[in-house]
Amino acid sequence: MKKFFLMSLIVLVISLTATASADARHHPGRNHDWSHAKYRNSSWHHTRHSEITISWHQHRNYYPPARYRMERIHDRGWHDRFPGLRAYRWHDRHSEGFWYRGHRVTEGVFFYNDADELVSIGFMHNGAFIFIRDDNTDYENRDSFFISWWNRR
Repeated sequence: MKKFFLMSLIVLVISLTATASADARHHPGRNHDWSHAKYRNSSWHHTRHSEITISWHQHRNYYPPARYRMERIHDRGWHDRFPGLRAYRWHDRHSEGFWYRGHRVTEGVFFYNDADELVSIGFMHNGAFIFIRDDNTDYENRDSFFISWWNRR
């Protein structure tokens, strides 16, 4: 009986390890499926890779409230443009933020998947909404939705 239990446990561990490894090879470094048509329409223009270092897949509570303000965005326009993601307005209370192409960014939108993992960030830069994803791709969009929403704050 002990041998049967031990063998069953070994088979279970090996099967779970193989599944996790195959999934990591299939989608290395990313925790969101970016194949939805909303992420591939003609409004999104691929830009060069940014030099920003981001702690991808951190949970929302990773960022201390004393330093950062995070507010859920309850807007159908955001939900429709970013399917499968929850958008949070982010603000660095100490105005340190991060640098993007010589511009200090202290306000943006953090996007989380259903597991509450950070999979993308977005912010305004030179009249365009910059969208940086966990698959190491950057896009920009000059849709008036982003400009008008950003100016409503």
